[in-house]
This record gives sequence, structure tokens and C-alpha cells, in this order.
Amino acid sequence: MNDVTKEDMIQDKEEQIVQEESMPIDSEKHAKFMEESKERMSKICTQIAYLEKIAGKRSVDYTQENVEKMFSYLENHLSKCKETFMARFENSDDSQKFDFDF
Repeated sequence: MNDVTKEDMIQDKEEQIVQEESMPIDSEKHAKFMEESKERMSKICTQIAYLEKIAGKRSVDYTQENVEKMFSYLENHLSKCKETFMARFENSDDSQKFDFDF
């Protein structure tokens, strides 16, 4: 029986993170990523600030359900975006492993 504890799972994830951090990256591609992501994050944060201003307006009215739907939509898309980025690190070196267990 495989008794994997939460602590074991956390340790495995921490080991995976350490391995990922030691993986070499192309400095030019990384610089391009940083430039593009910084620009896009700035635009996203600006738009979120505009959205937040709506809450303080007296000329609009909304329900709790409206707010829940709006943030559920945003959280869903943000989660999908994160999954897309993180997919690169999932089982990234499984193809290079050789298992001697037959």
C-alpha cells in the first residue's frame, strides 16, 4: 500500500522546484519574456484599477451575484493562464528518465 503523506508531497514539490531553478535558460529569451510580461502585466493592472473604480461610482448599481459572476469569470481565466505557463514544468524531464524496474 502506498502511504503518501502531505509532507511527502510537499517535499517532492520542493525538490522539483529546486531542480527547475537549476535548469539553464536562454538569457535572450528570458529578457524578452520579462519585457513582454512586464508590459502586459502593467496593462492588466491598469484595467483592473479601472474596473475597481466602478465600485465607487454612485451612477451604477450592481448585485452581489453580479460581482461573484464577474470575479468567477476573471479567476477562471487567470487560473487557465497560470496552468498554461506551469504546464512547461510538469513532468518536464520524464522523457529523459530511464526506469530499470521491469
